[in-house]
Amino acid sequence: MVSSMPSTSRLNLSGLTSSRHKSANITQECITMIDPVQLCQKWHVSNFASTLKLAQPGVCLRSQVFRDAQLPEACWQLCLYPGGKREENRDNVSLFLKMSATSPMKEVQVKAEYKFYFLDDRGEARFSNINIGDFHAKPPKCGHSWGLRNIPKNKVLGCLRDDESLMISCHILLIPDLSRVVCRKITPTMRITDNVQVARLYFERMHEMLQTGHASDCTIVCEGESFQAHKFVLMTQSDVFKAMFSHKDMTENLDSVIRLSDTSSFAVQQMLTYMYSGNLPPLIDDDQASAVMQLADKYGIDHLKILCEERLIEKLDLDNVCLMMHLADSHNAMNLKTACSELVCLYNL
Repeated sequence: MVSSMPSTSRLNLSGLTSSRHKSANITQECITMIDPVQLCQKWHVSNFASTLKLAQPGVCLRSQVFRDAQLPEACWQLCLYPGGKREENRDNVSLFLKMSATSPMKEVQVKAEYKFYFLDDRGEARFSNINIGDFHAKPPKCGHSWGLRNIPKNKVLGCLRDDESLMISCHILLIPDLSRVVCRKITPTMRITDNVQVARLYFERMHEMLQTGHASDCTIVCEGESFQAHKFVLMTQSDVFKAMFSHKDMTENLDSVIRLSDTSSFAVQQMLTYMYSGNLPPLIDDDQASAVMQLADKYGIDHLKILCEERLIEKLDLDNVCLMMHLADSHNAMNLKTACSELVCLYNL
């Protein structure tokens, strides 16, 4: 009986042809990652109604200087003229964003989008203006300003808070030096990074909503400080907040105000920052981490609680182990409690 067998040479040729086709179809990919720099500065000017009435043209109020580590050669400052910058601007308010070079001998040129907001008591914008400016600081002045010369006083008066103060919020968006940006080949690992980049941008936008208070619908008050927040974010991150805002007869739901007296305003700020951005500042100390962990335990934010436990475990030693054990017992912090127990057993305490 004769069997029919496929030709070995044809198989090899077929495989070779297939391999060549695959090689020909490989696409090389590369990516240029451009991370925009975003800065935000809030400036509270008290008794602005009186200042608006009495200020002469040319009188300038200045905010603190602020900067970003990604652009170390430049710093920024808000300049406010309640009586107008010059005589021709009388009966108007002038507001400028000034960029200065951090080195008096260095020339700095930056194109940036800047946004001015006047915020009311709820943190909502009653006035907004968006512009793009070519900031060019060069010796000997080393400074350059862009802004608004003639904002009608009546318009500013309508933006004052109940205590007659003015809250200014400034947002800056710019692209770093493109000549330093490197194009890289895309690898399988970098495709994962793409997803991380999308997530980071998402959380940056979310965090901006916390910083500006845009469309906020509830307020958290602690130690005299008010934090504008959004119920849907609080409910997403905490079942306690979800229950609070789901019951129509709850005082917090009716008033949309949550008053906290058993914690610090710092802990509230860190809790909200984490809920909106997924980040906890790396330089947080023991007492601060303890306060944030207690707040996370109170509102059932387990992932934040675990992060705080990890911070405390990193700084666990023989001097604070008893205090940390008590803290772990009080707030059912099992990871911290286990670490304390292991340290106690290790030194036979």
